[in-house]
Amino acid sequence: MKILTFLKPLMCLQDGIDGKIMKSQSHAKVRQMLDMLPEDQREVIVMRHFANLSFKEISEKTNCSINTALGRMRYGLINLRKMMVDHQVAL
Repeated sequence: MKILTFLKPLMCLQDGIDGKIMKSQSHAKVRQMLDMLPEDQREVIVMRHFANLSFKEISEKTNCSINTALGRMRYGLINLRKMMVDHQVAL
C-alpha cells in the first residue's frame, strides 16, 4: 500500500507530461489543417476563435455580410472536422 501511495504522484506527473505532449502535437496538427482551408474560411475561424471577434466585427473587417461570415465559419469547421477524422486528430 505504501508503495502505491508513493508512486501515485509520479504516475499523475507522467500522465500530465504525456497529456501535454499529446495536446501540443494535436494543436500543431490543427494549425497545419487550418492552413489547408480556403483563405476566407481560415480567416473567419482565426478571427473568431483566436482574436475573439464577434461576427459583426468579422463582417465589417472582411467586407461581407454577417450571414456570409457565419457560412464561412460553418463550412470551415465542417472541413476541419473532416480533416481531423481523416488524420485521426483528437483534441
